Amino acid sequence: MQEEEKTAVTSAESSETPAPPEAGGAERSRTVLPEEPETDSSEKGEAKSKTPSEPKDKIKAIRTTLFHIAQEEEEEAVSLRVAYQIRQVKDQKEHPEKYPPPPPRVSPKPKKKTFGQKMLDLFPQRGDSGGEVVRKSIFLFSAAVFLVCVVLIVLYFVDIFRADKMYDDIGSAYHANFATQTTELTQPQPESEEPTEKIYTLLPGAADLLAMNSEINGWISIPGTKVDYPVLHHLDDEPGNEYYLYRNVQKEDSKPGSIFLDYRCSFDDVGEDGTLQTPNSDNLIIYGHNMRDLSMFGTLKYYRTDENYYDEHPLISLNSNYETYQYKIFGYFIADAEDTTDTRFDYWNAIDFADETEFYNYVNEVKRRTLRITNVDVKYGDQLLTLSTCNNAFDTARLVIVARRVRDGEDPNERIAGSILNPNIKWPNVYYLWNEKTYNPDAPFAPYG
Repeated sequence: MQEEEKTAVTSAESSETPAPPEAGGAERSRTVLPEEPETDSSEKGEAKSKTPSEPKDKIKAIRTTLFHIAQEEEEEAVSLRVAYQIRQVKDQKEHPEKYPPPPPRVSPKPKKKTFGQKMLDLFPQRGDSGGEVVRKSIFLFSAAVFLVCVVLIVLYFVDIFRADKMYDDIGSAYHANFATQTTELTQPQPESEEPTEKIYTLLPGAADLLAMNSEINGWISIPGTKVDYPVLHHLDDEPGNEYYLYRNVQKEDSKPGSIFLDYRCSFDDVGEDGTLQTPNSDNLIIYGHNMRDLSMFGTLKYYRTDENYYDEHPLISLNSNYETYQYKIFGYFIADAEDTTDTRFDYWNAIDFADETEFYNYVNEVKRRTLRITNVDVKYGDQLLTLSTCNNAFDTARLVIVARRVRDGEDPNERIAGSILNPNIKWPNVYYLWNEKTYNPDAPFAPYG
């Protein structure tokens, strides 16, 4: 009896077991629902009344099952791709000829900006960071300063070029008309009578200079150098020596300025009647810029830096509008224009000497300070010529060249040779602040006079 019951139960269970899934995707698409236990009608009623959310649980279970199926499919696809790539890498290593190299990667060209856009990018824009604004501002300021400097430099050299061209043209015309001898017009008188006053006449070329500028007082040149210029003379004490400092011969603003005579000096001041109105100054002081292009008094620096320069250029030619003169250089030194110590030397105020003592005090002070001792003798009554220009020995340095006029009947080259370096130079005090040299006032000294 018991065996029959077991057989019946077994057959019932086998009849309720679902059929095996079909091959392929049908097996995964079919969803197996959980088996419900057998209950009688009363129990089923109670279950329905107790679990009203049973359909929702079934839907959730179905969704979970579908999610797991999709996840498994994705993992399987990834595995297949990885396996394919591994096989491809292996095959590429074994058979590289099957796989040509990939074409080079070309990055897309950026769109070119217009010139206006590039210029606009130099200026601060909305959205720029603070650092970018500062960077652009500094760049723009620096560019502006640079452009201003370039313009100033260009204007500077253009001014110098124009000045050189103008003075070259004036010099060519002057020398073309120049006569080496001055004709002195004197009235013949009997020997018993006193000679008449000397009458001055204009040198050839001087009339053209005066037509250009009535304040041209003569012409200065140092043979073999670039010093070859008209000499201007502005007599008014306002602004005095400042007038031609930055004005050319045509009274135009010019950086090189002009070569000009101290306004307090008198040099062949001839009236309309051809007679000398005032005696010439004992010492003619002439100023000029020390230009870097060696124009104006730019070559005078070589008297200090070149030991042979004096021997090669010992003479100065200075013509008035009426006479020609030559001067022998007998000394040159460095002075401090702002010296307030015991080494101060007001050479620029030594225009007329009250007596012989004052004259020799001046020329002997020149000899103490001269960089080179010459054999040129100096006597009371000699007409002196002083050239003054800036120098780079120190900030307020002036290079001063002092010469005396060649006397009547004297050979200009007499006693020129044989100059030597001064072993005991008297420098301004500012020089000794940075130089170990000292001045010995008790050293042997051979004064003039």
